[in-house]
Amino acid sequence: NASLEISNAISSSIRNERAALTDESDELTRQSSSVEALEDELSSLRRSNAEMRSKRRTAEEIIPIHRAVANEKIAEADEVQSRHVRNLPKIKRELSLHGLMTNIKWDYNRTGVLAGEISMPGRKVHR
Repeated sequence: NASLEISNAISSSIRNERAALTDESDELTRQSSSVEALEDELSSLRRSNAEMRSKRRTAEEIIPIHRAVANEKIAEADEVQSRHVRNLPKIKRELSLHGLMTNIKWDYNRTGVLAGEISMPGRKVHR
């Protein structure tokens, strides 16, 4: 009887240890799967990081080229504006001369429209 009790106690202990071993094995399998998923994610992030670095290098190489083109365009626009500003007094003088010859008095203070007065003394008209 005593040996039967010892045998049952040992069998029970073995069953408990097997159950614990199975639980630990299942947990180890879950943890291993988790580690594999994390390694895959890490690999994907490294590839993405490498792609971003490559794109950044490309952008950094292109920036000076675009800056130079933009500076050229700005210089061209500045030159055109400067030319227009330099020609403005000449244009105003020519318009005034034309106005004197045609009896038109231009109103340069109005912006956005061409305005003036017409005087025809022979017909006594002033508009």
